[in-house]
Amino acid sequence: MLAQLFSFLSLATIALASYGLGRPIVRALGVGQEDRLSTAVWSLATGLIVAGTALAALGLAGLLYAPLIGVFSLTASFWAIGQILSEAGKPTASAEALVEGGSGRPRPRPSDPSDEFARTPWASPPRWLRRGVLLLAGLACLGSLVSAMAPPTAGDALCYHLELPKTFLADHAIRYLPYSENSTYPLLTEMWYLWGLAIDGGVAAQLVHWGLGVLLGLATVVLATPVVGRPWAWIAGALVVLVPGVNNQMTAPLNDVALALLTTAAVAAWWRVVVAGESRRWFVLAGLAAGGALGTKYLAMLFLAALAIPSAWAFCRHAHRRRVLLEGVAIVAVVAASVAGPWYVRAAWHRGNPVYPFLSEVFGSDPGTTEEHETLPESKSPLGRSLAGALSAPWHVTMQPERFGGRGHQLGVIWLAAVPGVLFTRRLRGLGVLAGVGLAYCVLWYLLRQNVRFLLPAVPLAAVVAVWVWIEMRRFPALPRWLAGATFAAALGAYALIPLARARGQLPVALGLESRDEYLLRHEPTWQAAEVMNQWFGPNAHLLSQDYRAFDFECRVTRENVYRRRTGYDRTIADPADLSRTLRRAGFTHLLLAENLTDRGAQYDPTLARLAEAQWSTPAGDALLPLVDYRFPDPDGGLRRYRLVMLR
Repeated sequence: MLAQLFSFLSLATIALASYGLGRPIVRALGVGQEDRLSTAVWSLATGLIVAGTALAALGLAGLLYAPLIGVFSLTASFWAIGQILSEAGKPTASAEALVEGGSGRPRPRPSDPSDEFARTPWASPPRWLRRGVLLLAGLACLGSLVSAMAPPTAGDALCYHLELPKTFLADHAIRYLPYSENSTYPLLTEMWYLWGLAIDGGVAAQLVHWGLGVLLGLATVVLATPVVGRPWAWIAGALVVLVPGVNNQMTAPLNDVALALLTTAAVAAWWRVVVAGESRRWFVLAGLAAGGALGTKYLAMLFLAALAIPSAWAFCRHAHRRRVLLEGVAIVAVVAASVAGPWYVRAAWHRGNPVYPFLSEVFGSDPGTTEEHETLPESKSPLGRSLAGALSAPWHVTMQPERFGGRGHQLGVIWLAAVPGVLFTRRLRGLGVLAGVGLAYCVLWYLLRQNVRFLLPAVPLAAVVAVWVWIEMRRFPALPRWLAGATFAAALGAYALIPLARARGQLPVALGLESRDEYLLRHEPTWQAAEVMNQWFGPNAHLLSQDYRAFDFECRVTRENVYRRRTGYDRTIADPADLSRTLRRAGFTHLLLAENLTDRGAQYDPTLARLAEAQWSTPAGDALLPLVDYRFPDPDGGLRRYRLVMLR
């Protein structure tokens, strides 16, 4: 139980340190401080971007030492506590706005004290509705928290989201890894995971993404407040964290929720100038968030292109706003390039392609590039790229998410049921911009890569639209209104139950009733091999692995399929007995052979296993010493076989 408590305290330390770094910037800009919630959201988001950029700078300078990161974290945390205490007795910006002209005479307050700065002409949601939806959102977050308290086992996380930060931290530097396809990606979110690894370990890093999911919900509240008012904005934020794909991602250290958080912050800041006409200093926050998004995933370029489309429309229609828009583009571009630029320059330096491995048609192909890395791969477009496919996409994505990346990333039926209702509502100032950005992003998503988790940046925008439809439903006749309300309530209730049901398997380890090692033995296929490698051979070994999971190994791990594509080592082996000698000369000490014994789940290329079997059939077979041979049953009914082999 102490391990779980320390992991949670590590998350709290990271949150406090981020707030401490971001608060002075937000205060200096003088925006994003309407109330304590807005202040916290903008300070945390800004501080995370600054901290991630600082850690990247330390990595490029070769100064990634855990004690240094620990001192940095504690210093920033105490600084944050000091700022919070110093501001505790001061009125918020919205409270100050309630005083007329500094005369000290308070203006009349609205009936709902939570809506001091976001008055709306329509009624607030009934208290039972708001509390009910927030309760469901809280249950969903609790379920995902329990799952996040278990050791990480997500494949992509163990492949690079955690493996790369672990490697960088062990080397004390962000270095180029030629046999890692992901090592030159934008890695801002991975810097936050490195932060968690330096303070605690994999669970703390996983909790960071859970915290980012909660922050995404709060950022949606901030985005929706000036559009629909604070009481309804809380419902929009709750809708986001109730989305099955969102709360499922909150249980694993990936980067899609992190991207959605940063794109939401970018569009929220942009909206405050372009639509609300507020201070142009908002453009600085928009630039920081856009840079953070670009530093997280290449997909951010798609979202920023979508944001540019309604901005261009406003530029053409409103001559008096053209200068503001041009200034905004310049400010956002400069700030975003300052934050994200180093990642793209690094990729261009090492790979000759700033967006490696994509756009190989422009920058030239690479030996490690596969069909799925093409800019427009057919395998990533299940619906094709036709008008009929585009029109049917909402139905197929909702009802058949397994065709688009997996049911675990599904968006649910709420959007299919609610968002089209906007066609029957009154116009609302500022909503068209959000709807336009979301629609443009979905169109670009359809044209490029049809993976359902890539739609998460559009979810907060859709939540604001859905809430406006709910507000307008109060004007409908009683019977259809109640039927629609019952349908939405049933869907949201089911959404809340999904993460609670999913967390049952993680509850014992989250409560400390089961050790983390015991949990990994049952849930992580490579854990047995990793335990042997860590205990017998330590960090000096070099493993050539057919499996892509590498985080649990203390030694260096190279993926066999990438190594083979880049070197063609298998074509240089004329005699079966040459395998061990060839790999020994290349620096490898061990092999991990993986085989799926069924047709379910991931299938492994059999090249290395076939070469090993061929050498075992020769007199030189004793040069390949089997250490461990075990089978691992998958939850979906599959069965894998793993063999750990030492090269002699």
